[in-house]
Amino acid sequence: MNGPRITPPARVVQDPSMRPVGDLLRGPTPMCPAHATVRDTAETMASSRRRSVLIPLGDGTHGIVTQGDLTRRVLAAGRGPTTPVGAVMTAPVRTCRADRLGADALMDMLEHGVRQLPVLSARGELLGVVEDADLLGTAARGGFLLRGNISRATDTDELVTVATRIPALVLGLRQTRMAPLDVSAILSVIIDATVTRALDLVTEAADFTWLSLGSVARREALPASDLDTAMIRPDRSDFAEFAELAQRPHALLVRCGLRSDANGAVATRRRFSRTQDEWIRATEAWIRDPFHDRGLVMLSLLLDSRAVGGDADRSLTEAVAEKLRAHPRAMRLLLREAVAEPARPHPLRQILSRRSGPVDLKAHGAMPVMNIARWAGICAGVTDRSTIVRLQAAAGTGLLLDDDARVLSESFDVVQQIRLRHQCEQLEQGLPITDEVDVDTLTPLYRSLLSEAVREIAGVGRRLSYAESAGAW
Repeated sequence: MNGPRITPPARVVQDPSMRPVGDLLRGPTPMCPAHATVRDTAETMASSRRRSVLIPLGDGTHGIVTQGDLTRRVLAAGRGPTTPVGAVMTAPVRTCRADRLGADALMDMLEHGVRQLPVLSARGELLGVVEDADLLGTAARGGFLLRGNISRATDTDELVTVATRIPALVLGLRQTRMAPLDVSAILSVIIDATVTRALDLVTEAADFTWLSLGSVARREALPASDLDTAMIRPDRSDFAEFAELAQRPHALLVRCGLRSDANGAVATRRRFSRTQDEWIRATEAWIRDPFHDRGLVMLSLLLDSRAVGGDADRSLTEAVAEKLRAHPRAMRLLLREAVAEPARPHPLRQILSRRSGPVDLKAHGAMPVMNIARWAGICAGVTDRSTIVRLQAAAGTGLLLDDDARVLSESFDVVQQIRLRHQCEQLEQGLPITDEVDVDTLTPLYRSLLSEAVREIAGVGRRLSYAESAGAW
């Protein structure tokens, strides 16, 4: 890579988030057999000063009982102190490897609504339990508390009231100088939790799968993000019936401050509400002719989808990715579309050079990186939807040079920092939240960083475009 390394502004990083969780374990893990009583388990927690106890299951896996479980599943349920702990445990428990970074483990906890994770060695041996308190700063703890309050909302009015705290949470996270990509991840999890609770409250036990699309599914949401959604309906179901059903959660989510996609990517429309077979048939048609029926756009949306309600086993991302990998022509077109904008004289770079006028940070800064990362991640076989993870997976595989993957990741980080700063300022001032920013309002530092990031993104795009034209893929 000939260009200089992009150096984002310094940011405060909590040490635990950058350390392997294996380094954060505190003493031995308390355990109890499944036949032990909940009284014995509570005494074990108290004597060990820990908030959880593991229960060996005999097959190398474990169950877990936490202080919260004793409150909800014993006291609140009217069970007595002699209840076997095996009757109230969660099994099997979610785990993480010892080499996983604290920040990643924290996001696992937040996403799944847990506060403890057993830590395993590379050979699968139990090393201990890491708790949220070992990883959390004050701001991140607010994300846990808000997610819990959202999940426990008892009716629609309570959900609306709790959800109004989401903007304040984002502002608080930014004020602590938390990394913008981490702010986005926490916001995305909170949005999905709100969607899931809204579905629970207003759709009862309907048989469907609700999909989150776009930035929320990638865990890259910002305050300006709206809700892109889709639905997998039951076989032989009536569209009109499920369109009315989908309208109810969307109406509630608007009350919660979460806007529906302005371009119409919502589960109330027939285009985004299909049975599993209909989605598969449509996917195959889009792969055969990606330029028909906005095929490339629809494929990109499905590749960034995540099931957040109903049957998660009916998620479409893996099936779409597998079908795409079997069609080299469609993959080449996906790459060609990804690099088309950076390969031309970049409009954002032109505006920045004049240092005047409005620019769309998402369309001309973040989106080219997302598109390249999507193509590279699918080629590399990675199932994670994160832009950064996709770039890391493709690095050194022949898809992306290590330096190109690095510079795209750093450029994406810069653009996301500027986007978050801009949107939070609009939020604080009570202005409409958008990705359009007047270049004259950027500080000289951010203007310089953005100009460098755009130059680097365009350079990677040109190299990929030349390679595609030469038949490298």
